[in-house]
Amino acid sequence: MSATRALLGELIDDAGLFPPAQLAMADAIAAHERAQAGEAYWMQGRFVVPASRLAELRAHLDDSPDPFPISVVLDGDVAEALVTAAREAQRDKRISIEALEVRAAQIASHPGGGFMAFDEACTAAGLPSAVVKYVECSLDADPKPELAALRDAIDAGRPVCAKVRCGGVTADAMPDARRLASFIAVAKSQGVPFKATAGLHHPIRHHNDAVGFTMHGFLNVIGGAVLLFADALDQVALKDMLEDDEPAHFRLNEEAFAWNGVAADASAIGAARAAFVHSYGSCSFDEPVDDLCALGMLSAGAT
Repeated sequence: MSATRALLGELIDDAGLFPPAQLAMADAIAAHERAQAGEAYWMQGRFVVPASRLAELRAHLDDSPDPFPISVVLDGDVAEALVTAAREAQRDKRISIEALEVRAAQIASHPGGGFMAFDEACTAAGLPSAVVKYVECSLDADPKPELAALRDAIDAGRPVCAKVRCGGVTADAMPDARRLASFIAVAKSQGVPFKATAGLHHPIRHHNDAVGFTMHGFLNVIGGAVLLFADALDQVALKDMLEDDEPAHFRLNEEAFAWNGVAADASAIGAARAAFVHSYGSCSFDEPVDDLCALGMLSAGAT
């Protein structure tokens, strides 16, 4: 496998239903299917949908016998959302729930509390035990306690991972590079895999004139996590990489991904993607693909 495929393969979870795009269900599914049929299909991950909209999703799916892989965001009451997710999946074999996404604060308020109890509640609701649970950790405080608790659940055989929010529709939703670097470094030290979400529409950190603030780049975040996992960076250098807005400092080709001369080859990237940094959610698929092509990191055919 090439370094390009190792880094970008199944990287972009389709969050078109969420802000700022907030597509209608029919439009979001149509965009997802266009991406599946396109040259860059191999970069597409799961379709992300709130539990409260699963019935709506089922109503808009075609009659294809192929399962539709989804990640379900547990919105509202967690217990009710779990029951809804299990019920809708049992009603319609066209949808395949591969992952759940939930905030750590929601689990804390759930009866029993704790990540292991939450995993047990998922199974009790009727969801397959292998469904991966991504728990969104807060960056407003030290990430160590939540990540240590996730590590305990992993050690007990629970399929739980972390999730980190990298932005939003307002400037205050974007964590600074220091906090984000700290989260990624602690996740590595604890051995907790994670996915990222929100604000990562473009490859390189940049000032978005439309919204009026600077946004993180997905190559900064995902690539930085890969290089950290490969022991090519430490936390200080990772912070510097997260703050770097110069495209010329980043390189991705068939042989390696590199930042400022620090590189990881396809084997190291593949190991990091499998064990540490899984994916990121984006409300657009075309924007990251087009930007990568413009940077010369993908061919016009996105192969």
